[in-house]
Amino acid sequence: MQRHVRLNIKGLASDLSEIAEIVAGKVDDITSHTIDYGFITVNSDKAREGYPVLLKLIEERKLEYFYAENRSYTKNEMEAAAFFHMNVPYLWEQPERDAMYYGTQFNNHNMDCECQWQQVSELKLDVKKMKKWHLVTMAPQFVVTEQAKNAIVDNGLTGCEFSPTHDYKGRELGAVYQMHITSILPPLNPRTRIETDYRHARCPHCVSGVFPRSELIYEQGDFSAAQDFNLTYERLNGLVVREMVISWNARNIFKANKIKVHGYEPVALL
Repeated sequence: MQRHVRLNIKGLASDLSEIAEIVAGKVDDITSHTIDYGFITVNSDKAREGYPVLLKLIEERKLEYFYAENRSYTKNEMEAAAFFHMNVPYLWEQPERDAMYYGTQFNNHNMDCECQWQQVSELKLDVKKMKKWHLVTMAPQFVVTEQAKNAIVDNGLTGCEFSPTHDYKGRELGAVYQMHITSILPPLNPRTRIETDYRHARCPHCVSGVFPRSELIYEQGDFSAAQDFNLTYERLNGLVVREMVISWNARNIFKANKIKVHGYEPVALL
């Protein structure tokens, strides 16, 4: 696995100029023409010799920075993984256009956190928004096409159930189903790097408003009861949404049946 990071660093032009000079040639790329405006952007493989130097300089000068990490895996690493974090497309651009907006009924919808809502009617949605995707999320509901549902059922994949859904205008746009994932994993291992965003309301009933800054990490024993489809215990990425974790077998069946999603990342098992 290679870890590629992007740091947007803010500070005095004098500090930024010195940092850029020290790490030049020791990281992959520095965007330094914005120094006079008080920031630079550094891209680097974490294995480069300049990366730990850069972090030390940031710490010494107490500079503010924003961090993003992308990870790339070899074909052998992908094939050796037992489970994957699956990135499910979210197609409803406006957060307020959730299932309730389209007419789905809930109990307890006046509670502060959606984790306490209870769906009491069939799911309604704008089916046209699915376009060519086969599995999407409405945050927190998951919706699949008949092609995806059949791939799951016909191959005996475990950990999920299905119920009918309807287009909110009653249009005949192809069969789609709500996917209910019944397997919830234990909490993430503390070695998973997590960033908490306190701008999101804290809920005493769930772990939400946290952003993973590394791959998902678990103990091997956490998967003793895992199914082909599972959800994280935590509700990640600032939404009240559990992320989907699937088995090697489920990933291969999805790929063989051309079930389109955003991608897969191996889960690290210790």
